[in-house]
Amino acid sequence: MAERAHSMDSERTRADGSDRVLTLDTRELDVAEGRDEWRSTLGSLYAEMDVDWPASRRGLDAEWGGRPVGDLHVSSIRCDAQTVIRSPAMIASDSCADFLVCVVTDGQVEVQQRGRTATLSGGAFALLDLGAPFVFHAPGTFRQVVVRVPGTLVGGRVPESLAAESTGRAYGPDSGSAAIVGRILVDLAQTELPSTTAAPFATSALGMLSATILESAPVLSPADSYRAQDLARIEQVIADHLHDADLTLADVAHRSGMSLRNLQKLAQGQGQTANGWLYAARIERAKHLLLTTGDPVAAICERVGFRDVSHFGRLFRKHVGVSPGRFRAG
Repeated sequence: MAERAHSMDSERTRADGSDRVLTLDTRELDVAEGRDEWRSTLGSLYAEMDVDWPASRRGLDAEWGGRPVGDLHVSSIRCDAQTVIRSPAMIASDSCADFLVCVVTDGQVEVQQRGRTATLSGGAFALLDLGAPFVFHAPGTFRQVVVRVPGTLVGGRVPESLAAESTGRAYGPDSGSAAIVGRILVDLAQTELPSTTAAPFATSALGMLSATILESAPVLSPADSYRAQDLARIEQVIADHLHDADLTLADVAHRSGMSLRNLQKLAQGQGQTANGWLYAARIERAKHLLLTTGDPVAAICERVGFRDVSHFGRLFRKHVGVSPGRFRAG
């Protein structure tokens, strides 16, 4: 048997595979082994999927390289013709609420989800929901960048109904914000960033992606449109006042121009409590400061609105899985 040209390495591999650093080259593998490795990689990094190839006895000619960038996982992929399917049965056995952003840089790809079909080429991208069935079809060799985005990060920026309506659609690449976002995601895949800049760059890229989805949204009902605007205002108010330890939910609601009850309803619509929303924003800012500054943990605790370092440490560990010091050390 040919020597395996495949490796997966990571110091911190989560169950969902999103912290996995991966390289895969199938050219030295036989037909069956190369295809098995490809399927295994899809399932490990994303979710359970099946892959079909055109009838051929030659080996699979494909390469894959990926790594975490902040809270995202970014991969560069080149592969022969293939069809990838995620079926309802696969979703039932391997549920996942994350999203994939597929930016096709060479060749042509067709994606289908929720009754919509999009053709991608030349830097265009599409959003795919891993929680809903889809088909990804490439009739020939293609290159693409795939960005895995945690569903919680999408839900915090884009209303659920709008995210569902935005899948299976082509964005870019001719002009406007979609073209910029596509280029930025490709650059993230091609540039190895130090940890001090990877997290803020990923956050910025996600913000621009969310803004593009909102800008390019299909015609929304008045209720969905108002909700999207309310979410954006709340996020901005929280971001502008995270340093204030006295900031209350009532303050956030007032500064956002709504009642506390409406704020709580919006939070519930995002699958969390209003307090949880505020705490999550504080922790995200703390992660950024831990990676980009040399400030002591106690100073960062104060800068993100906590008076008690112990309380900050407990919440950080609850949200991130490690202490602030361990997180900074990598």
